[in-house]
Amino acid sequence: MPRPKSSRKILCDPAHSYFKPRGVPLQDIAGEVDITLEELEAIRLYNLEGDPQTVVGEKMGISQSSVSRHLEKAHHKIAKALVLGFAIRISNPVDFYHCENPECGHTWRKEVDRCEKCNSTQFHAHIHSNSQ
Repeated sequence: MPRPKSSRKILCDPAHSYFKPRGVPLQDIAGEVDITLEELEAIRLYNLEGDPQTVVGEKMGISQSSVSRHLEKAHHKIAKALVLGFAIRISNPVDFYHCENPECGHTWRKEVDRCEKCNSTQFHAHIHSNSQ
């Protein structure tokens, strides 16, 4: 029996969801790779913020070995896109958002730029995944 889906905490809110080689029309691009928000968050925390994998796991609510797998998948996809000239699409499988205001704690599903209840901009996304 497979393990139940676990929730991942995602704070990354990418400015763009699609990247392609400059100067190449979309119809001329040979392919694309999909980066999940989990993979992007692991990349952000590990490669950009410089957190060790154990800390990344704590921040995301997953194990260090899951972080390692997410990083390996993301690095492979990014390398493939750079070497082969593919586009990179960031998928958004967010299940719900949660307000970090301790006086609120509201949870909602639709994508907005602030909490629907208290108007706070301090919130994070949760996604569910079968991968561990």
